[in-house]
Amino acid sequence: MKNVKPEAICFFDMDGTLLTKEAEVSEKSLEALERLRANHIIPIIATGRTTPEIATKMELTGINSAIIMNGQAVIYEGKKVYEDILEPELMKRLTEEAKSQGVEACFYNDLKIRATSHNLLTKAHYDFLGEPMPIKDPAFFEKESINMALLLLESGDDYFKDRFPELQFVRNTPFSNDVLRKDSSKAKGIKKFLDICGYEDVPTYAFGDGNNDLEMFQAVHYGIAMENAVPALKAHAHFVTDSHNDEGIFKGLKHMGLI
Repeated sequence: MKNVKPEAICFFDMDGTLLTKEAEVSEKSLEALERLRANHIIPIIATGRTTPEIATKMELTGINSAIIMNGQAVIYEGKKVYEDILEPELMKRLTEEAKSQGVEACFYNDLKIRATSHNLLTKAHYDFLGEPMPIKDPAFFEKESINMALLLLESGDDYFKDRFPELQFVRNTPFSNDVLRKDSSKAKGIKKFLDICGYEDVPTYAFGDGNNDLEMFQAVHYGIAMENAVPALKAHAHFVTDSHNDEGIFKGLKHMGLI
């Protein structure tokens, strides 16, 4: 998949970065994305979410490429070009262990989200994200490919980490852990994207705010942290821009000379 190479590529985390606290994209950010494209720079979303959760924002921003589910799949110009599938046997064992602890799970691929059941934490998690609860289908992993799972729990993370050394459990909300392959990350998804497209020598930039953006910063030439970012990410940033509520995207892109 070889294309005319862009001048640069910018990867944008969503929650706490491209999105404001109201889960909106500001007018200045939309203007910045248009100016990026006019300068032959590709904007790409890099998120822990999957396609159904970001479809409206992709349409709004005009962004048609994304590293989704923390690197478990890559969408380029609307087409899936890479995915890591979690084995059905592994998902079955995870579900059984979760049930033994009174924990519900959700399963993700690039098209659907399904839940083993609904409880208060399921509602709390999706309310936190501003998304509806997924359809219940406890046997979904037996029917379709699964790229990422989610455990709904406020504590007890170590129980699962001890029993599933081949997986990683990333707490991204107070109500849940993302469940991924041990070596999966936004960084891995970025490297897969660059390799598939032949863009390894193109300058790369990333904007983020969370712990799951640390590896992403290590996979690009320049990492820009939001003012609201966790201290660890700021410590590894080339530049700290203003917060997601104070036009940090526009100001950061301006500072880096991209718009």
